[in-house]
Parts: sequence; C-alpha cells; structure tokens
Amino acid sequence: MAAQVTPPFWVKVIATFTGCASIGALAGMLGGALTRDVGRGFAVGVGAGILVALALVVLKPDRIRGE
Repeated sequence: MAAQVTPPFWVKVIATFTGCASIGALAGMLGGALTRDVGRGFAVGVGAGILVALALVVLKPDRIRGE
C-alpha cells in the first residue's frame, strides 16, 4: 500500500477558496434565477464565497490544517 501524504497548507488554502467560491456561485445563481438577474447573483455569490474562505483562512487556520 502507498504511504499517506499530507498536502501542504497552501494547497488546502487554494482548495478552500475554490470550494467556497463554487458553492457561493451556485447559491448566487439560484438566487439570481429567483430575481431574474443570474449574472448579478453569480457575481455576488462568488464574492461572498471568497469572503467566507478568507475568513476561514484568517480566523480558523487550524481547521484547514486539520489539527
């Protein structure tokens, strides 16, 4: 069996930003569909996702590290 390798912190940070932005984009597009402005909902969702990821990285880095 292969040995377990733990990814570096910066890889986890990139994955956190990508995941939060994509979830925000999906939620924003759904909200935008309700208000008939999908483009604006998408932009707001991505922005909110990036803010959430930034807050996670700054305020809770131990959660990202897995400690």
